[in-house]
Amino acid sequence: MADDIYQNFAARYDRIRPPNPGRDEFFRRLFADNDVNSVLDCSCGTGRDILLFDSFGCDVYGSDLSESMLAQSREKIKNAGVDIPLVQSDFRNLAENFDRKFDAVVCLSNSINEVLEESEAVRALESMRGVLRDSGILVVDQGQSDASMSNPPRFAPVVNTRDFSMLFLMEYFGNQMEFTIFDFIHTEDEVDFHRHSMRIAIRLQDDWIRMFEKAGFNSVDFYGGWDFEAYDKDTSKRLIAVGHK
Repeated sequence: MADDIYQNFAARYDRIRPPNPGRDEFFRRLFADNDVNSVLDCSCGTGRDILLFDSFGCDVYGSDLSESMLAQSREKIKNAGVDIPLVQSDFRNLAENFDRKFDAVVCLSNSINEVLEESEAVRALESMRGVLRDSGILVVDQGQSDASMSNPPRFAPVVNTRDFSMLFLMEYFGNQMEFTIFDFIHTEDEVDFHRHSMRIAIRLQDDWIRMFEKAGFNSVDFYGGWDFEAYDKDTSKRLIAVGHK
């Protein structure tokens, strides 16, 4: 297995994403509209989404390459008292670990963009398509959009509470972005600081259209937010892609 880049960050990862009822409702409606009863989250991270999908009544499986993220998922599953199978797996090789087909596969929050080479990202999409049933869907999403990358930000304050603050610093290298996450813990009893850096590929709508086509998907729908508004290159602040097998 590759080095676990989340080893020193997994325990704090959930602070990046506060609860979002609109996002939850997006998946509830999307799954209902596409007859999704089984789902694989192939970058399940700390397990928040697999518990959400389980609450819909879906047959849920989770996988991730990071053992430290899977440890967080296992703890959440145990605390929730549910049974969700977890597998440590590279999403470029899903058929090696799953001999069944799913109604939906999800790969969320920029996970696929950690694969920097387009040929390898297409390989990942092909792998995800391979474990989908006919007419199944694949969902990927990211915070980068054509509009936001026309004037790319350098800094983003993500969390600022009484006890904890988080700041993103973004640097750009052609079609890649390196972001550094600064965590500041400032409670009455503790003052601490953590730094975590990683690089992702910047992929916009035209890139996704090309890659989904290369991976053999029949079509792909794009949304600019969690309320199903159509993606607009000039205004959308988020990119959500739903590929149809």
